[in-house]
Amino acid sequence: MRDPNAMPLSNEYIKYLEDTIERIIAGIPTLKKEYPKFKSDWKFDNEFDFLYGCIIGQVLGSSLTAFKMMHSRDAEADEILIIGEVVESYFPIIRDEIRNNV
Repeated sequence: MRDPNAMPLSNEYIKYLEDTIERIIAGIPTLKKEYPKFKSDWKFDNEFDFLYGCIIGQVLGSSLTAFKMMHSRDAEADEILIIGEVVESYFPIIRDEIRNNV
């Protein structure tokens, strides 16, 4: 059992998470170039919602995979909540970047 007083996420992991999110955001213009293929394959109507969902899914998947690789275990509930808070803090930036590139 983990120590409930221990900091749930290491500074190293948070830095990695923030760097990963920033790299994913920087890739949004490239994703936009692939948009016509996505639209043809996936048959969606709302471009913004689709791209936003793709980006958030990529961020969350990358975050949890990185956690498992760094700590050799799955994240626990409290850690997942904190990861979610870090990711959520980037939502406005992600939305703006999509709007500026769609």
